[in-house]
Amino acid sequence: MENPFRYGGIVTGNYFADRTAEINELEREMENLNRVFLISPRRYGKTCLLYNFGRHLDKNGTAWTYLDLNAFPDLGGFAGAMAGFSARALETNTDRLLKFLSGFRRLRPSMSMDSDGNISATLEMSGKDKDPISALIEGMRQAEHLAAQKKKKLVVMIDEFSDVEKYNGYMVEKAMRSEIQNHFHIGYIFSGSEQSMMLNMVQDKTRPFYKLGRILALGPIRRGSYGRFIKGWLQEGGYRIDDDQLDGIFELGKDVPYNIQRLCNTLWETAAESKMISSAIVESLPLKIARQDSPHYEMIWQTATKSQKNLMIALSDDPHGQVFSKDFQMVHGIGPSSSIKASLDSLLKKGILAKTLDNQFVFVDEFMPFWIQDIRRDKGKLML
Repeated sequence: MENPFRYGGIVTGNYFADRTAEINELEREMENLNRVFLISPRRYGKTCLLYNFGRHLDKNGTAWTYLDLNAFPDLGGFAGAMAGFSARALETNTDRLLKFLSGFRRLRPSMSMDSDGNISATLEMSGKDKDPISALIEGMRQAEHLAAQKKKKLVVMIDEFSDVEKYNGYMVEKAMRSEIQNHFHIGYIFSGSEQSMMLNMVQDKTRPFYKLGRILALGPIRRGSYGRFIKGWLQEGGYRIDDDQLDGIFELGKDVPYNIQRLCNTLWETAAESKMISSAIVESLPLKIARQDSPHYEMIWQTATKSQKNLMIALSDDPHGQVFSKDFQMVHGIGPSSSIKASLDSLLKKGILAKTLDNQFVFVDEFMPFWIQDIRRDKGKLML
């Protein structure tokens, strides 16, 4: 039996841990084609949730499409993808789809053929057109018209939507809001892991998306249902685990779905021969994972400045510390505050640290502190 605990990619079907309540809530919102802002910290599984919700929509006959803004460095690319993906979700007949795509003024179809002779088309900005915002709005408007013509509902999911800032965000938001207000056949889910930026987008009265839709905060999976998911797979594989050991996994993973999946994946491999799970095995898992990922951490470490390394060491020793407090700086021998701020800004920008809504600074990768502590034990003092 292969390892059922998947991580690091899109997990669907029986390998997807329970998000029944969240899927039901999204379903209720999209039945009425509302606008939802799905917000969560990184590694909470929002992308997996969206894909599994999409599979749920398939069963109900509702068209849907998913876009990740990280995949589009410029607004023209996003405009073409938004229009093309929406059209393909609504129209499955190739000839009618090509005819529809050829009717755009600011976007032009680019044809390709696979090895089986199947023709596909994508949309891209016309070489003469220099107005990607108008192209985006044209694509959105045409998607609404096509949905109305087909008498179908369409759900558009845009992931990492806070990344819209790179496109001259205010003007794009303003244009999109004006268009979305006239849509009656399309529901929208805007998701993002930059929590403060996403909240600001819908709560700041000066922003175009102010109160455009409701906020759905994605938290940890409830331990009861997640525990049954984990136990079910372990029992099917012939493993034995008690409740205390299961609680230990949740504590080590801090209830973050990615962490829990990674811990369980490593647990499955570690206890593969005996099928017996002990508390000692559970406690050894984070360090095993940290050592597996050592090349990645070493690369981060080699490119960090001395002050950034000092800050990471301090946070690995004292994860709940207030980094700008005098006590924290004195205990860990770091400072001054101006140097700490510069290090924080850099580490946040690189995605090594993240700022929580309660103004704590935490490692995005929860296993990196175990690596830092391991190297310090091994070498006496971590080389700066």
